[in-house]
Amino acid sequence: MPQLSNEKILGGLGSIFIILGFIPWIGWILGIAGIVLLFITMNKLSQFFSDKNIFNKFLNGFLISITGILIGAIWGIFSMVPMMMEGPRHSIILPYFSFRLIFIFLIIYILNIVGMYFYRQCFNLIRQYTEINLFKLAGDFMFWGAVAVIAFGLGAIAILVGWILLAVAFFSLPEHNKEEKII
Repeated sequence: MPQLSNEKILGGLGSIFIILGFIPWIGWILGIAGIVLLFITMNKLSQFFSDKNIFNKFLNGFLISITGILIGAIWGIFSMVPMMMEGPRHSIILPYFSFRLIFIFLIIYILNIVGMYFYRQCFNLIRQYTEINLFKLAGDFMFWGAVAVIAFGLGAIAILVGWILLAVAFFSLPEHNKEEKII
């Protein structure tokens, strides 16, 4: 019989690894490991609760967020090519470069909000099944933090708090069999 003890540990560690993903040099390894652990956890929770939407919403959120980052990185690299070829001598390049940076930031910003919206939906589904309100709170912090990033740098802190709350929520999962009711 499946139990939530593995998902509790994998989800909690995955969230912590994502938080530690900001450490220089080794952070990207921890971030990738965290994403992999969360994908495994979401898949197991989808199977446990017989609701494929848990995994699908997490996958959609991830794909949309990573698409925004990739588009922004590729566009950013191609935006710097004219400046590197012409050099800083020409005054036309700076406004052109600034406009492209703003456009890139908006693409990343919008896709990050949409991605966090799907994460929020995923965590709300888990909250419905487990009745652990920290899942909903984590999703709310991540979503509203993504919205607030453009206006305030505090949005990034809210997203970080959301990942911390998610780790605590996973570690709060009860260990029980599927036939037992979650309390």
